[in-house]
Amino acid sequence: MDIWALGIYASLFLSLYFEVFLFISFFERRPYKKTLLKPHRYPTVSMLVPCFNEERTLAQTVDSLLALDYPQEKLEVVIVDDGSTDRTRAIGEELARKNPRITFIHKENGGKYTALNLGIERSTAELVGCLDADSFVAPDALIEVVKSLEADPAIMAVTPAMKVYRPRTILEAMQAVEYTFGIFYKKMFDNLAALNVLPGPFSIYRRDVFKKIGLFRHAHNTEDMEIAFRMHANGLKIVNAHTAFVYTTVPKTVRGLIKQRTRWSQGFLQNSRDYKYMYFNPRYGNFGMLVLPLGLSAFVGGIYTAGYTLYRSASFAWMRVSDLWATGIPPHLPVAANFTWYYINTSMMVFLIVAVFCMTIASIALGHRIAQTELRARSFVYYFALFGFIAPVWLARAAVGAMLSRDASWR
Repeated sequence: MDIWALGIYASLFLSLYFEVFLFISFFERRPYKKTLLKPHRYPTVSMLVPCFNEERTLAQTVDSLLALDYPQEKLEVVIVDDGSTDRTRAIGEELARKNPRITFIHKENGGKYTALNLGIERSTAELVGCLDADSFVAPDALIEVVKSLEADPAIMAVTPAMKVYRPRTILEAMQAVEYTFGIFYKKMFDNLAALNVLPGPFSIYRRDVFKKIGLFRHAHNTEDMEIAFRMHANGLKIVNAHTAFVYTTVPKTVRGLIKQRTRWSQGFLQNSRDYKYMYFNPRYGNFGMLVLPLGLSAFVGGIYTAGYTLYRSASFAWMRVSDLWATGIPPHLPVAANFTWYYINTSMMVFLIVAVFCMTIASIALGHRIAQTELRARSFVYYFALFGFIAPVWLARAAVGAMLSRDASWR
């Protein structure tokens, strides 16, 4: 047996083990349906909208916040322009003039985390939320989040269920499937009390979070991930409100997608290095004992599998070229007149690949069921045809960037 294939076996086994573990968690915590109950109390909420050159989507984002099914006197919107060079400032100022519930703040460019911190300092509400200026929320999303917070006073932050906003192109459809997969994973991480990121689109915090652990940090341009790590380090509870829907725009080009995911992946590596003391530390529960180690294993396994596949493909091609050079006989594919089960590959690796593939399909289906996403059959084809080719690129770039200790660029 090829000794290098052992790494593939290990990656597949870990993937299968973790997915089975998450499926058990799913069936232990059913049901996941939305209820018609309303909160007993409506706390005041400040929704921060940090933006940099978001002239195309800022107004729509703010409109979606103003359309939330929530008492108007309890909700304010704070737009923080981080030194935009387009018409973002003019649009933000006009929105603030027209609606007294909107506050507009302009500052010099310093990064998203500085915009968030300024918004937190200028606001006074009990709950502080963030909505990226390229995202839009469902009308009942805030009520669903408040219901989650009301259910347990120990909950300090809530994440939503994120969907792709109007996927049209092949690349957007691929990401729509990926986000649906992520909906399942995030809910299962919630079941394990091990959510590893508080995404910019519509994560909501109790103000006490910032009093206890401080404001956002630069954190390698992944401040939403670092604050989740820091909350776990300080024993603060994070949950996922899978019935709170937020729609986000996604990269429309392969280059933009790779750049975005390189930042996310590199941020995971660099924040993991900053919080390395949490790995395999039972003090931090499933987050330290399970999610962090398996997340790193998946990262390494993804790069290893891509490298191994590329090596084997190159070796196969070289053998065929060598045969052609030596014999002058072009390679041909055998054509079987009759199908027979004898030729089916029944190796353990094939079994593991098929099992992981089936579990992935089932996870996406459960994510679709949890959050009621709209997916077409061809979107699955795009996902399985493209994702495996693109993902190794950003994983490799992230690994190099982390080794060189340089931050991935935001844009």
